[in-house]
Amino acid sequence: MGALKIPDLADFEFRGRKLREYPKEFPNQFPALLIGKIATEHSQENKGGATSLLKFALNLANKLRAKVGCAYLVARVYPESIDWYRQKGFKTYVGNIAERETIPMYLELS
Repeated sequence: MGALKIPDLADFEFRGRKLREYPKEFPNQFPALLIGKIATEHSQENKGGATSLLKFALNLANKLRAKVGCAYLVARVYPESIDWYRQKGFKTYVGNIAERETIPMYLELS
């Protein structure tokens, strides 16, 4: 388990609405399932292994969603992997990634 921590940013989008559209007492974090870093050996890159691992994690997360009361999958991502996660539907609210070792990214479960 983990949490999707909502930043105090007016432009942050939550479930299709800007944060500024919600009441002031809106919570600033939500329960989420946290996944580890998805990686494959160099010899197996671009063969679909990481995508298969993510699909497995998403399937499991969607099954557990109602039982554990969360609606997000959260990952800590290395900067060089951000584009791959974005292609899979993940978002981040971090703008300046240059000085970070990992970037928090999240995906709303369906």
